Formats: sequence, C-alpha cells, structure tokens
Amino acid sequence: MENMNGKEIIVYARSIAPSLGKKERQVVKFISNNYTEIPQLSIGGLAEQLGISEAAITKACKKLKCKGFYELKHIMEEYIKSSGTIEKDQDEAENFAEGDRPERILEKVFINSQVAIQDTLAGIDYSSFTKATWILGHAARIALVGIGGSGILCQDFRHKLLKIGIVAISFQDVNMQFMTSSILQKGDVILGISHSGKTKTVIDVLQMARNQGAKTICITNHAMSPVTEVSDIVLCSSAQNSPLTGENASARIAQLNILDALYTTLALKYNKTSYSILQKTKDSVRSNKV
Repeated sequence: MENMNGKEIIVYARSIAPSLGKKERQVVKFISNNYTEIPQLSIGGLAEQLGISEAAITKACKKLKCKGFYELKHIMEEYIKSSGTIEKDQDEAENFAEGDRPERILEKVFINSQVAIQDTLAGIDYSSFTKATWILGHAARIALVGIGGSGILCQDFRHKLLKIGIVAISFQDVNMQFMTSSILQKGDVILGISHSGKTKTVIDVLQMARNQGAKTICITNHAMSPVTEVSDIVLCSSAQNSPLTGENASARIAQLNILDALYTTLALKYNKTSYSILQKTKDSVRSNKV
C-alpha cells in the first residue's frame, strides 16, 4: 500500500508493530497512539523523548511507507486538519474496569467492534481485495484453512459460498487440512485465516499448496507476520489490543466483514446464477423450519 494518508498510516502502524524490532516497534506504537503530537515534534525531540537515535526513527518511518520523519509529520498534519476534529482516544472504548456497569461494558464491546471495522476499512488494500475476488471467482477449487476461532470463520464462509453454488473445501481436522492442501494445484486457491499470522498449521498448509502452484490468500491482523510470506494476497483486519479480551474478539468481527465482502462480490460479479441458486438452496431447507 503506497501513498497512505494519516488514518491508513495509523492503522498500518498497529498492524506491523508486533513484527518489528524493539526500537522500531517503540516508534510506530508512539506514532499510532500519539499521532496528534507528531506535527509539533522534531525528529530530535522525538528521539530524545523515546531514548533512541534519529536513524531508528527514520528507519521506522520508512516501514510506514514514508521517506522519513518530515514526510510523516506533514501527512499527520494534513490528516488532523482534514478531519476537522481530533478523534477521541480509543483507550476508554477498549479498556474494561471492574467498576464498569453492565450497560457500560455492553457499550464498550460494541464501540470496540465499530472501531475495528472502521480501521479495517481504512487500512485494507483495495487492489488486493479486488485481486482476491478475481482469483476466487475464477478458481477451479477453493479450500479454506483456519484453527480455532479462525476455523469457525472458515466454516461460516464455506456456508455462505454454498448458498450461491460454490462448493469450498474446509476441514477443522489438521490432518484433513494437509490432505486437502496436498491435492491442490495450479488453478486452485486456498484462503487461510490466522489472526496472529503465526499459526504454524495455517502457514505450512498454505506453503504446501503454493509449492504445487495454487494461489494463496491470507486474512490476518498483522501485515508483516509469517503467514504473509507464504501468501500471494494479504487482506488485513485491524483491531487494537485490549488487556481483557485481546485483539481477537473485535478482529473476528472485522474479518467476518472481509469475508462477507468477498462473498457479496462473488455473488454479484462472478456468478451469473447466484440468485436462482440462492433461492434453490433456501427452498432446500424450508421443510426443516416450523
């Protein structure tokens, strides 16, 4: 993703932070958490504040697709001006306290999910999304792989695809996942979901399929994680960490929205019989309803 605006840089910084070294991670976390301070800081002032070198700051800025600190500073200044008002600090929305009343916890959970969805939309690469829909729409076979909660998302996506006549392969058993990957070839596609981007099974299954010529797509919350290295296309969710729930809860909502967008695009753009098949699959289960 090139020529990012201020919002996209903030989202991207959160996504890549876990994969960076200590000093770079310190810089990008400061940028994402304190972006309103950036226009008032000099590179020397920031270096002194963080206790690191100016070179480390420049290196971190380049990881954020900027030429250096001053370009980052200009982009953030323009972002703050264009947004009109400074966004509310998200800490209150994400952090839960023992003294919170149930209704306040409810509000925070919903706000957390809303923020994740908004940040994901701001940060996702539209070109990568379009390529993913094209590859899925023209695939001979589609396989889905995920472990735990990610596996549940795969099952949900498989169910949606079946409703429009696309039969995808998805197993929660690890051995079956590897067996599926072993028979994929050129013309096939496998989509893997790993929130951390470090799930070994997902990485190994994608690598096996890729070695045999299949296209690989991943959905993850971390843009520079290991799973991205074995993926032809990367689609990133963006969820901030909460000490109580972690990133997973809100990230699942954002990832579900990515899958829903893929499904809807496939239905509208790549399957001319979607509506008739959708009606047919609806009718097939009508007898099971009271």
